[in-house]
Amino acid sequence: MESRNVLVRILLLALAATVWLVRDWLDAVLVAAVVAMLAWPLHERIAASLGRRRRLGTALTLLGLVLGLFAPLALLGLVVGREVVILANEVIDKVQLGTWDGYLRELLRAAPLQDLIRAAGGRTEITEQLEASARTGILTVATTVTGNVPGLLGVTATAVVKVVVFLLALTTFVHRGPEGIAWARRVSPLSPDHTNRLLGVFAEFARNVVLAGLVAGLSQGLVATLGFWLAGVERTLLFGVLTAVFAYVPLVGTTLVWLPVALLLLAEGRPGAAAFVAVWSLALTGTVDNLIRPIIVRGKSDVPLLLVFLGAFGGLGTFGVIGLLVGPVMVAVLLALFRIYEEELAQPPHDVG
Repeated sequence: MESRNVLVRILLLALAATVWLVRDWLDAVLVAAVVAMLAWPLHERIAASLGRRRRLGTALTLLGLVLGLFAPLALLGLVVGREVVILANEVIDKVQLGTWDGYLRELLRAAPLQDLIRAAGGRTEITEQLEASARTGILTVATTVTGNVPGLLGVTATAVVKVVVFLLALTTFVHRGPEGIAWARRVSPLSPDHTNRLLGVFAEFARNVVLAGLVAGLSQGLVATLGFWLAGVERTLLFGVLTAVFAYVPLVGTTLVWLPVALLLLAEGRPGAAAFVAVWSLALTGTVDNLIRPIIVRGKSDVPLLLVFLGAFGGLGTFGVIGLLVGPVMVAVLLALFRIYEEELAQPPHDVG
């Protein structure tokens, strides 16, 4: 028994060292595991139709994922990036040609703003300074976007390594998934029923978190698109797609889209449309995520919504964006372990001898 305890401690130390060693690539491995779980029903159908030829089934499953999911997403990213660069160049042209100067001057010389300047003991010259600062700020942001978007769409060495790790992990999980699950059941210190229960909780919450992100992002994109269309915003579809994409950015999220849109409307002399976009985005677009995501993540389980929120925000603070996936799953597994322990305590002790 003592030798087994020593072996367990050594294994835990080795596991901790290995996790620390590959910590920079754990997000790619975790995403690959979730994608493999989502793609597993497709893989099973393909493998069954091929007479259980696993290698060919794995290859066809990966090919289907690349052609049906990854390639369209990459193409969408390129199209959206190109449109963003075109829009930024148009903004630069308007600023340099002075197209918005009249609108900015009228906006900055509005009575409410002038009253605030005078109340603060300001001078009339402050208005000219604000006009110059506004033009400089808009030009700086547009120039930054134009210069950085191509770089963001480019491929870096770290991105290449993460893609390779992701593809290798995805291939391994798809091809040898049943073996991995069987191994986990063999080495688990829990009973087979409890092990299956924990694996089920992990799979359910991982799927729910991914599904919640997709549904919430698409919902926010659709709601934002409708609001931009009602406000008469040009390139409504582009800004709607950008809203769906930036919905995955923690904390700021869709603000990165609707706030610049509102400022552009102000620069064009349309304060009413700008106010409408701001109110619509705060009241509707930003609320959709808070309503949809916790409900879908929770699913059919009885995990309290408070724990779902704490898991998501705690994971975000600890692991970054990938923590939005890791946090709720860890909380759900921990709660399942507590319930298993409670059930064990409720059982009468077994007689020995």
